[in-house]
Amino acid sequence: MKLLVFSESASFRKQVEDLLTSTPHPFESCGLADMMIKGRAGAFDGLLVDFETWQRCASMFRYFQFLDVLNQKPMTVFSQSKKLPTLKLRRSKSPTANCPVPVLNEEFFSALQQMTAA
Repeated sequence: MKLLVFSESASFRKQVEDLLTSTPHPFESCGLADMMIKGRAGAFDGLLVDFETWQRCASMFRYFQFLDVLNQKPMTVFSQSKKLPTLKLRRSKSPTANCPVPVLNEEFFSALQQMTAA
C-alpha cells in the first residue's frame, strides 16, 4: 500500500515519516502546493493527514475537484482527540481511522493497520 503523508507542518511530516520507515509501506510526503498537482493523489492507496490541515484544505480540494478522489481513499487522521473528530467534507462511509497526537508507536501502528485493512 503506497501512502501519502499530507500536512502543512514540516515537523509533523517528519515525525510521521520517521514512524513509517519501520513499515514495509512505500510513502511520500507533501504540503499543499505539491498536493495540488493534478492526479497526484490518485497515485496513492492511502492518506495520512493531520486534522488541522484537512480542515483548512478540504474546501480547496472540493473547488479544484480533488475531493472525490481523496474521499475514495482510506485515511488516518492525526488529532488531539482520542475519538475520530468530524471532518469537513469527508464522507461518513469513507474508511477513516484516528490516531491521537502526540503520536505513540502502538496507536500509530493500530491506526495504520485499520487503514490498510480497508
